[in-house]
Amino acid sequence: MKEFIRGFTRIASYFILGVALIAVYKTFDNINVILSFVGRLIRILNPFVIGLGLAFLMYPPTKGLEKLFLKKAPEKLKAKSRLISVLMVYLIFILLIALLLIYALPALVRGILDFVSSLPKYYNELRDFLDQLTEEGGLLEGYDVATTVERIYKSYIEPRFTTESVIGYFKGLMNFTTSILNLFMSIIISIYMLLSRESLVRTGRTILGLFLKEDKLSKLGRYTHRSCEIIYSYFYSQALDAIIVGIIMTIGLVIFRAPSAPLLGFLIGLMNMIPYFGAIIGGCLAIGITLLSGNLYGAILVAIYVVAMQQVDANLIQPRIVGHTLGVRPIYVLFSITLFGGLFGFWGIFLSVPIIAIIQMLFRDYLQYRKREEHPAKSSNG
Repeated sequence: MKEFIRGFTRIASYFILGVALIAVYKTFDNINVILSFVGRLIRILNPFVIGLGLAFLMYPPTKGLEKLFLKKAPEKLKAKSRLISVLMVYLIFILLIALLLIYALPALVRGILDFVSSLPKYYNELRDFLDQLTEEGGLLEGYDVATTVERIYKSYIEPRFTTESVIGYFKGLMNFTTSILNLFMSIIISIYMLLSRESLVRTGRTILGLFLKEDKLSKLGRYTHRSCEIIYSYFYSQALDAIIVGIIMTIGLVIFRAPSAPLLGFLIGLMNMIPYFGAIIGGCLAIGITLLSGNLYGAILVAIYVVAMQQVDANLIQPRIVGHTLGVRPIYVLFSITLFGGLFGFWGIFLSVPIIAIIQMLFRDYLQYRKREEHPAKSSNG
């Protein structure tokens, strides 16, 4: 009887393993269908996804303001400290968005349209400058640089940077981002999540408790908290650094009379949030556009200013704001940008640094756990 049970158990194990392998194979065989379903589900739940993202970003300021209210506010207001803090943070957030839409966005659109309308003039000035360099006795005599530039301009730049195409890009962007119902629902959902975050956490713990033991659940909670701290530390410090760099670059570009200086300063600040490559791309863009305008000496001064300010940012501003809280080596950052950028595009590049920092944290803790398992006596004595 025991032999029969043992044999039946072995056959059942092989059968379950075979079913699992077939399920895995079918999953990968129909991966496009599964990804399409997941994408459709995310689009349906888009307000909840955006609401969760908003709640995640707004949690640190609301928590800090709530603590301040609990310490400083009168007793009558302490009971409503969370509600007041959430409403105040969202009021400031909506006010900032309104100011951007009223003042910054029209100026940005106007700067882009002015730049696009000036592209033919910049191109002709560059052609004239290259013709002077390649004529007899010029610095680039004998090189047909103008033809190469013309081919690049006609094939890649001119078709994509017309006034009509830029207006079309903005219309598509506005249609995507200004769905009033979705935006309103996302804000309401995020406010609800912040107000009832303890109950949502308890619900999540209850669901996960069906599959995990209490010690594993506590460990998961600790690592989730540490991962969130890494993400907050990175993004808030990077955003502050990007604002400072954008303002500094705009001032310099205005002084050196670069075309569309506010637009270029904004782009350099925004690109600065992408590690390593962002600052290089933003600086090259500012130098190239200044050069396209025919202002050779201005482009040289802009290049010197951009390089100098990037050094100031890397050695003075970033260490004070961002610090070394993540402790990720540059080679790992470059690896994560390459890997996650190739897998997930822009968002992979944008999220690559906190992701690799979280992976590094988990890996280090795992190594320490293995050392404690291998040398329990040393760890207990230490």
